[in-house]
Amino acid sequence: MLAIAGMLFAACSSDKDAAGDPSPVLTGKGGYFKVNLNLPTNVVGSMRDWTEATNLDDGLAKEYDVSSVLLLIFDGTSESAATLKQVITPTGAFANVADDPNQITTSKEYVAQLDNAPTANLYALAVINGTGIIEAGSDNTKVKINGGTEVAGIKLADLQVATSNAMITSDKFFMTNAVLSKAKGGVTDPAATPELQILAPVKSEYIYETEAAATAGTAATDIYVERGVAKVTVDATGLSTSAVKTKDGAAATVSFEGWVLDNTEDEAYIVRKVPASFTWNLFTNATSVVTDKYRFVGGNAVDAFYGTSNFFRTYWAEDPQYTSEATGKTTTTNPTFKTAVGNDNPQYCHENTFPVAQQTHKNTTRAIVKINLSASDFYTIGADRKTMYTLANVTDLVKTYLMEQTAFVTWWGTQSTSTLAAADLTVTFSSTNAGVVTVTDVTVDKAKCDKTHPSDDPSIATALSSAITTLNTQLAKVEYFKGGVSYYVIRVKHFGDDLTPWNSGEYTTKPVNGDVDAIYPNDERRDANYLGRYGMVRNNWYDIKLGEILKVGSSTVPDVTGDGTPDDELDELFIKARINILSWAKRTQNWKLK
Repeated sequence: MLAIAGMLFAACSSDKDAAGDPSPVLTGKGGYFKVNLNLPTNVVGSMRDWTEATNLDDGLAKEYDVSSVLLLIFDGTSESAATLKQVITPTGAFANVADDPNQITTSKEYVAQLDNAPTANLYALAVINGTGIIEAGSDNTKVKINGGTEVAGIKLADLQVATSNAMITSDKFFMTNAVLSKAKGGVTDPAATPELQILAPVKSEYIYETEAAATAGTAATDIYVERGVAKVTVDATGLSTSAVKTKDGAAATVSFEGWVLDNTEDEAYIVRKVPASFTWNLFTNATSVVTDKYRFVGGNAVDAFYGTSNFFRTYWAEDPQYTSEATGKTTTTNPTFKTAVGNDNPQYCHENTFPVAQQTHKNTTRAIVKINLSASDFYTIGADRKTMYTLANVTDLVKTYLMEQTAFVTWWGTQSTSTLAAADLTVTFSSTNAGVVTVTDVTVDKAKCDKTHPSDDPSIATALSSAITTLNTQLAKVEYFKGGVSYYVIRVKHFGDDLTPWNSGEYTTKPVNGDVDAIYPNDERRDANYLGRYGMVRNNWYDIKLGEILKVGSSTVPDVTGDGTPDDELDELFIKARINILSWAKRTQNWKLK
């Protein structure tokens, strides 16, 4: 069973159930029941109504690896009221992942034994690859969370509150039950108060007296799970530029040098958090032309679950910092860039979500792309981000500017009766490191001075310093790109331009730091139009396709500390966005780099 929000373990009981159930079913203490856990086998619908046959991708074999399984059995009158009753450690391994034209195929049936008869309803939570996150306790009534204290009798809400920073361990992906909606979304208006399911119900009529009967009988529960991380890949095959040129008109030489994920969340909920009272399902974008306007709930059923009841994927979540300004995110000014790109070279991170009010640079996970635009060092000057200048170009420009300054011309007249040429000046810049530089000194050949040289007269040196200050003001910003390297920041979109389009032409006010309202007007349509435009949700695959470079980027890795600038800016986009959804909910984005 394959679903668009990513991998899920599921089973169609019609494929696995015996023809008729053996007897007897449970009449006394304990009992046995069968659990179906399956990796995806058959394509199902997404939240889109378009054909998925050419938009599917299994991902990597390691992303389906299962090294351990725990079943947490809860007992209670409802999912929210149920408490942990028993921890079961099934034995046996999943089959090896094999190539299959119908998606990766692997499955496992487990027969589990209950210690006691249910007091109310039973529910199951599958924990896959839970080492260090959720592990079996010292007895089968307890679990250990995040390697810490053992707990017993906990509710699902306790697990939703507990957080972890270890969703990937030795290439094994932590997985727990997916959050499913019983109301259909996509083209259909979902229920105002949707019924959600995280814990999988265990049907009491399929709990048997004997292990043999359970093995031959109907599975009591099918469990859908999802990975605890999001996935990002980069496709650099379309990288090019016709806009960026040297001062002499030669085209830039574009070479991809690496990428890295940055500003990532350091923690995630153990079970994806979707509040029972959420209203996202009713949000629709007024300007989107797509038919699947109810974007937060899937439009096609994941599977027929016990006969006529269908379940649908949810497409949003709250991370541990959802409503607060980001703190403790993993950021660095000197990241380690990975050169490998394509589907076989992903990077993973925790989900990172926020409301529109926090849809800003400092809250948003980003990919930093490192690109070489020249075989050697170059500079940019002022607002011109399309022209690459050499050191000689910039030095000549500085000399020309300087010799046109009234203060400098007046000063030179006090020093010499001869005509000053550019060759008589030596210019010194503030730094040899990449970044913004200024002119710190201009030296005049002593041989040209038939009066007092600046080095011999402090008052004259002060006059020259004033001329240099004026010069730096005229030059605005000179930026040095060491080794020809330029960095581009791509903030990761979730729903993106398809389901949450944003048109810069609608707004005329340049955003200022923290001015989210100027970009996403704070009225009744803000959440409907823009919630989830940016962000990352677990078990989703974000594929960034690099295209045409429109401008020179940054000479250093841009810092995000304290940056409240909205994610959308009143400027050109980096690359045009196109979002494809695959089996990991792969979302392909094209950005114009600037």
